[in-house]
Amino acid sequence: MAAVDIVYLKEGNLRRLADLIREQEIQNMYYMNFSSVAEQVQYLTMCNNNAASVRTLLDECLALAAKYKRSNDAVRGRISDQTLVYAEHCLNNALQLFRNFTLRRDYLDKMLDHFTQIFQAVQDLDTGSSPEVSDLSETIQEYDQMIVSYIRLNVNTHASQEYSQFLANSGVEFRDLVRTHKAKLGFTGRFEDLEEDEKLAVYTSVLEESGRLRALDGSKAAAEAFSISYWHGGRKKKFKFGSAAMFLMDMGQIVWDVYSSGEPLTTALREALVFAAEAGGAALGKLVATAAATHLLGAKASATFVAAAGIVGGIVGAFIAGAVAGLLFGLIFNSGGEAPLPTDGFVLYVVPMPNGRDLAPLLN
Repeated sequence: MAAVDIVYLKEGNLRRLADLIREQEIQNMYYMNFSSVAEQVQYLTMCNNNAASVRTLLDECLALAAKYKRSNDAVRGRISDQTLVYAEHCLNNALQLFRNFTLRRDYLDKMLDHFTQIFQAVQDLDTGSSPEVSDLSETIQEYDQMIVSYIRLNVNTHASQEYSQFLANSGVEFRDLVRTHKAKLGFTGRFEDLEEDEKLAVYTSVLEESGRLRALDGSKAAAEAFSISYWHGGRKKKFKFGSAAMFLMDMGQIVWDVYSSGEPLTTALREALVFAAEAGGAALGKLVATAAATHLLGAKASATFVAAAGIVGGIVGAFIAGAVAGLLFGLIFNSGGEAPLPTDGFVLYVVPMPNGRDLAPLLN
């Protein structure tokens, strides 16, 4: 099967997509029976801030390019143009593939921090130093290529279909899958104690074994290049500008799809979870118990599986939304599925979310 891709929108249409998604998300809040006006305002603010973050990042990229164009700074001007293209790819990824707006908030926070550090590096650049200029330009180009690779890996689920089916049939737990690949790379100790670069390498090992890397232009060479990008001469590669935190969220989504897509979740499960959370939301523990009652068995009847499935991929179009979505995601994927999840003390909702990937072609 040929590889598929998304529609890549440029700056102006990204703003329109962010606003369109925001409007639909606010409409979908009709399904969230909030316990108070203050809680409703919290979620409305999150939706508004998501769209505002898109505009802010694009505005800052354009302002940076205009600044160096006015000052006839050709070196910084070229890198600023490069940075805008990279930001556009990152935002296409955020808007089209992070459907859960409560998780997208956390991703955008990491993205804004990443770009703030890039902007500072451009400002501090010694334009008279060819090695320094080349290093910054090549780093941004490499990260841009990685984001485009993440997008392709995210949408080409067919590339690892057989492996996903094998995992589903074997009943292996997510944490055991991660442990196997951690050991394969020679890492010891707890996954959560690994450096972010090492965690990315472990998740890349899962993708290699699954066959998902074939989605990169269908080329073995491209797949190998993606894998090698984490390692140089057998030495761990250090990611710059806070990029690893953002990339870990991308990789978490992809690895979870590889792990979980072998056995699609049912409409019956979706309806049961929606019902469980419709009266003012529900704690994670209640959602896990509800899932078990729908005959979700084995590794799937766990807090880790229910939380990751609902927050990351959704359950037949419905997502587990909550102010703690980013926290739960981090606990799962920064620990390789080892960390116990809090099952009480916070409220989650199960609601439909707009699909930015379906909306993007309407604006192109």
